[in-house]
Amino acid sequence: MRPTLRRNFASAPSVIAALLFVCALTFYYFAVLKIDYHRTRLLDLGWSDPSEYFGQAKAMSRGEFPYVNFGYEKLPSRYPAGYPALMVPWLKVLPEADSVLAPYRTNQTIGLLLLLAVFAFYSYLGMQLAGGFAALLLAMLPAFFTFCRSPMSELSAAAFVVLAFMFTYLGLKEERRWKIYLSAIFLGLSANIRVQSLFFAPLLLAMALFPTRERRLHWLLHCLALPIIFVLAVSPTLMLNTIEFHSPFKTGYDFWIANWPNHPPFFSPRYIPSNIALLWREFALLQQKFSSATAYGTGTFFVPAFVALVCIGAFFIRFNRFFICAFLAGLSFFLLTTNYFYRWVDIRFYLPLLLLLVAIAVLPVTWAAENLFVVKRAIASLAIFVLFLATCLGYPSRSVGNTPTAHRLQVWQALHFLRLPHKSQEFIAQRHFVQLFGGQPGLVLADINPVYLNSLLPDGFVAVPLDEKRYIAFWYIVTYNSAQALALVRRGLAQSLPVYALFVSREEMEEKAARLPQVDGYAWVLAENPTAEAAILKLSPTS
Repeated sequence: MRPTLRRNFASAPSVIAALLFVCALTFYYFAVLKIDYHRTRLLDLGWSDPSEYFGQAKAMSRGEFPYVNFGYEKLPSRYPAGYPALMVPWLKVLPEADSVLAPYRTNQTIGLLLLLAVFAFYSYLGMQLAGGFAALLLAMLPAFFTFCRSPMSELSAAAFVVLAFMFTYLGLKEERRWKIYLSAIFLGLSANIRVQSLFFAPLLLAMALFPTRERRLHWLLHCLALPIIFVLAVSPTLMLNTIEFHSPFKTGYDFWIANWPNHPPFFSPRYIPSNIALLWREFALLQQKFSSATAYGTGTFFVPAFVALVCIGAFFIRFNRFFICAFLAGLSFFLLTTNYFYRWVDIRFYLPLLLLLVAIAVLPVTWAAENLFVVKRAIASLAIFVLFLATCLGYPSRSVGNTPTAHRLQVWQALHFLRLPHKSQEFIAQRHFVQLFGGQPGLVLADINPVYLNSLLPDGFVAVPLDEKRYIAFWYIVTYNSAQALALVRRGLAQSLPVYALFVSREEMEEKAARLPQVDGYAWVLAENPTAEAAILKLSPTS
């Protein structure tokens, strides 16, 4: 082979890898970064996890402890403060009117950085072609782009877990202990976001398996130092738990369900069948009972072709020290997660494993690319590329709405995400209210999640529910009813605060105005003519 042809042949994988990476970034831009959230209902953080993340972040941006605001009460959240802490820089950058975008911008940024990290990791190892395939598989994994455009904490925790695995691999391969220490730090940071990341703790065995020719005492000191570094990385959550709950091992869940009668245990073997059935329904394209993917994405977490690539990739895995650590960590996470307490199991709890499996799925694809023109291996290579193409296209799969039809392209659904109907009425209503009355603090009654509304309203405003009909699920910690709503209204009037009632439409006002507290000498009157954006009442003296 002439020198010129040899150079061209050697450079071809790098060019292909760059093109694959550009394709991954292009898809990520149109499927994630280009979304106009104001045209979707996603700005309604609802009554679930995102509202508490956002409430904590707003408190931290003001230099306060992370808390959620139920009216005048400041209470600890059920969830760790790691993900809300990642939102704080975005809250400093975004205009106040767009602060609700902070959780989305945070995950969009983390997803982009993770794509860059994956490609850089393989390029550093001299495996540019594998890096291109891995970046494209990751970008088009439905679970990945779904949570890149969500306000949930799963992606940020999973990203730190992936970095932990990367540096464990590099530390063992290059025999650099500082990289294993860095891995422990990333895993500890992930536990500050989601406690389930502790299930990956067997990854720390890498230090014990580190190839060494030194004295046994030196090896033992490093084995003891690694868990200390890990605990220091987790210490922010441990310290916060100690301050709020007087124990480093108590969490917000312990606080909120302390008086919940007959609550199920956190771990139980009886949760295993429901978790296994959940994964099987996803693989077999059956309807799911509950799935967060229908709220933030295309209705799917992974496709059968991806699982097939992972199964084939298992035959390409090399047995070494890293494999022992990674396998034990992954197995520990899977077994403990299937035993972990959740009323509604969801595949989002397995997101770190799904992202890590990309490294296995890319092995047969890289092999097929290198052997495509080898006669004896051409058919096998073509079959693997068919699976790779099906994985990238996301075919077959389900779509938004969890409909029985399974013949859908995930890539098409992802790029047409903006076709989802409806805007967030709650967000539009509060924005309209702030534009009209945001200059003077007051009390606001609304049938909107008070944690969400208090996070959006300017300082000085306090949002409370209309009554107990749609407050919170944990009545044993926070109680609220019509009598307390009346007491809060009287308190506001005694402090000369204006008292408002906010509704998302005239129809809601006509339906729910009767639930407003009635005060002698005062009446609820229209503060403005009701519009399509909101209907606002103000409590005014009858005289």
